[in-house]
Amino acid sequence: MIPLFLLTGFLGSGKTTLLSRLIRSDGFRDTAVIINEFGAVGLDHVLVAKGEESRALLLDSGCLCCAMDGSLATTLERLYYDRERGEIPRFDRVVIETSGLAEPGLIVNALHIDRFMARRFSLAGIIVTVDAVFGPRQLQEFVEASVQLAMADRVILTKIDLADADLREQARSAIRALNPHASLFEAAGGNLDAARLLDTSGLRGDGLADTPHGHEDGHDHHHEHDHIHAHGIAARVLHCPQTVSWTSYADWVRFLQSGLGSRLLRLKGILRLEDGQPHAVHGVQHLFSPPETLSAATPSEIIGNVVLIARDVGDDEIQAAAQLIGAAVIRA
Repeated sequence: MIPLFLLTGFLGSGKTTLLSRLIRSDGFRDTAVIINEFGAVGLDHVLVAKGEESRALLLDSGCLCCAMDGSLATTLERLYYDRERGEIPRFDRVVIETSGLAEPGLIVNALHIDRFMARRFSLAGIIVTVDAVFGPRQLQEFVEASVQLAMADRVILTKIDLADADLREQARSAIRALNPHASLFEAAGGNLDAARLLDTSGLRGDGLADTPHGHEDGHDHHHEHDHIHAHGIAARVLHCPQTVSWTSYADWVRFLQSGLGSRLLRLKGILRLEDGQPHAVHGVQHLFSPPETLSAATPSEIIGNVVLIARDVGDDEIQAAAQLIGAAVIRA
């Protein structure tokens, strides 16, 4: 399976500037980058115009850059078979830059629904850029920005060189309030260690980290936020240390699909199921991936924790979901 990262962020959050730097770094070597907004500022000189025979350009760093033509499935399939035929250099990972108003859940759903993509590509993480200057206000005013951040695995605080200390801390607080479980990186002028950002050595299953509460900013944060007020988004951790039967798991998934449905922005965690093995579980809106068996060496302290992020969901619904698998609701 080829690991795939989504890079998204609200309009003007600096993801294009960041990507234009990253694609030239050694840490991006052997990466295929798909841009879904052709002609984006700072990247049009490294993209091949639509309609040309060669639609992917090999950069000096060893990374491939191409513009999305048609659907995501079509673009990934073309890249994959060009790679297999040796028409382009082999790539070991894919990064997809989405538009500034994109909802990551729609792309995640497509990755799992399409048979070709589901068999050959595995979601390694959702990376979201947040502007240190305007980010907190955007998170309050625009639901697209808050949904992107709520679904993130890794967050990049951009433009820190343009923000004073107070603004930077306000932005960090806004990020931690909306998504206390994401790893936090900071970038000035688009400069960032690409190898660390795209590291998959600590991931298990669908983008699940061995240390789900860790941050990259070097600080030990204690989070008291269990409700997220912006746009009615709430995050909860369900703690389920005991073994869950297949029947209970199926009932739980059906409840989430029918009861929460499109309000379920993201669910990910590790449960010990009836076979005695830890399994990665992952869901977005109505779509749930089959539980993926993990190594028996999975650290015991992360087994039984499920992060649930939803919009306009009441405490009674969260409690009902927890009861179906015998879980307790703990603070996010």
